[in-house]
Amino acid sequence: MWNNFCAVVEDLFWFAFGSQSKNDSEVYTQKSLPHNSPAYELASGKMTPEILTPVLLDAPSTQALLLPMTATGVVTAHTTQALPSSVDSVPQPATTEHATAILHAPVVMYVSAHEGTACVHSPQFDFDAVIETLPYGTAVTVIGYQGRFASINRSNITGWVLKDTINPQKNEVWPQLVSGVTYDATHTDTIKTRVLISDMFGAGALNLPLQAGEYIAMRLKIEHRSILWSRKRPRTAGSWARLLRGSVGIHIGVTPKTDTVMEWQESDGEGRLGYVEAVAPDQTITISAVGSKEAGLFTNKTMSEEIWRELRPVFIEVA
Repeated sequence: MWNNFCAVVEDLFWFAFGSQSKNDSEVYTQKSLPHNSPAYELASGKMTPEILTPVLLDAPSTQALLLPMTATGVVTAHTTQALPSSVDSVPQPATTEHATAILHAPVVMYVSAHEGTACVHSPQFDFDAVIETLPYGTAVTVIGYQGRFASINRSNITGWVLKDTINPQKNEVWPQLVSGVTYDATHTDTIKTRVLISDMFGAGALNLPLQAGEYIAMRLKIEHRSILWSRKRPRTAGSWARLLRGSVGIHIGVTPKTDTVMEWQESDGEGRLGYVEAVAPDQTITISAVGSKEAGLFTNKTMSEEIWRELRPVFIEVA
């Protein structure tokens, strides 16, 4: 009776498969399974069903998996992970091209060699190779490296410079003056300033503290501006407006503007120079200056309109 019952259940099972016969299904199942898998051995009669144990994994997106077990209950097959809900969310490994692009991403660096650096047409030194000599402090865009050279762009120049002549840290190349500090001739930032402006006033050769005119020239260079001086000398504080009047790119007025040069004279006739950092709506101004109180001393100060007008200054605008 039990055998008849099993036969009926088996016939109903194969009837549910439609037109596929029992024998065809067995052949299809065995052919579609890897020959070295436990499932294939089970289908081909080489393994008894007692050693297969269904294991339910407690994961939200994972269905029940049938894992082959040994007689001692040790799992011998690898589990699978559920696929993410979207194919786009599958993380892709970085390609070599992408890694190279990141490695050689453009970065701004600054010429740190005091004597400047030669920009050559290829990553080597040979006959007539120098395109231009870039002075100390020049900003360049580095786009790659080859050996001891760096490939750079600057304005309309593309070439190669030695890697050890440039620095990505601007504060290690350009001076960073601090209010209240006195900058004598040996101070690092005094030396940096004079290298940047090529010691145009000769104060370095005289071993003088940082001068007002040197500071102004450095500030103008930061803003990519410069003054085309005549041959008249000396260019001392208090004489700039007189020397520059009528020069190309120079406008002199009595109204303060941000990024202009303020020139005035003290009651004792001593000339002073300052750089206008900001002008408020009420005409209060903030200026930075060197030597306005004592030689080499850098200061930042704010003056109301009433106070600065008493100084009767002029404001020199450099294009």
